[in-house]
Amino acid sequence: MLTKSSAHVHTTYCDGKSTAAQMAKAAYDLGFVSLGFSSHAYQPFDPDYCMKKDQISAYRQEILDLKAEYEGKMAIYLGMERDFYSPVSPADYDYFIGSCHYFQIPEGFGCVDGAPDNLRYYIDHYCSGSGMELARQYFDLLQRYILSIRPPIIGHFDLVKKNNGILHLFDENDPAYRRMALDCLAALRETDAILEVNTGALARGYQIAPYPAPFLLKAWHDMKGKIMLNSDCHDARFIACQYDDAEEMMRACGYTSAVRLGRHTLFEEYGL
Repeated sequence: MLTKSSAHVHTTYCDGKSTAAQMAKAAYDLGFVSLGFSSHAYQPFDPDYCMKKDQISAYRQEILDLKAEYEGKMAIYLGMERDFYSPVSPADYDYFIGSCHYFQIPEGFGCVDGAPDNLRYYIDHYCSGSGMELARQYFDLLQRYILSIRPPIIGHFDLVKKNNGILHLFDENDPAYRRMALDCLAALRETDAILEVNTGALARGYQIAPYPAPFLLKAWHDMKGKIMLNSDCHDARFIACQYDDAEEMMRACGYTSAVRLGRHTLFEEYGL
């Protein structure tokens, strides 16, 4: 079926391993109807992760060139993934993904999905050693950010669980954890943002299921929220990583349709 698309793709302009041209070719070869590039927006720290200031113009131009090259064959969009602490305005982009990766601390910034040792340091020093406190801080920050900037797409909602398999931070079945996640999700529904189903952690071996967890997807369905399947791809070989399994999960959670980047309009709905 010609349903494949991804609005969440990273290239060598930030922390991706493949060029924009390689990503576009991989998507086209798999029959994608659309592809959106979403490099991590510039921020004044962690330079290996985000775009540099002097790369922004080149990034924009290359994506626009690819849009022209694939016109009539595959729709291409210029986007970005904007973190809480990025100063970059999303106004000059087709869309942006709102995500939270960092906590600000006296030493600089702690990264919720970074190296396990660094995250352990943050938890020990700023969460009283509690993984549940980390989750509370994360969902609080995510809620404040999404409500303030109101992005069209919410990125990897429960990213805080990424290192759970290594660090055993909290029990994802704990009612207290589920309550804080569900409360955050309910608060974000008023923005009418699209919640992404993100398979990126599967491609990189951190998780065995997409973000967000099925209990959250089911709750979002009950709230009549919209979803979008994205690969959060950093390597062109995984541009559609486990899409079939993800769509099966989406259907199991009650969805009969999803949203993708459109062929002629920014967003379009398609049947699952």
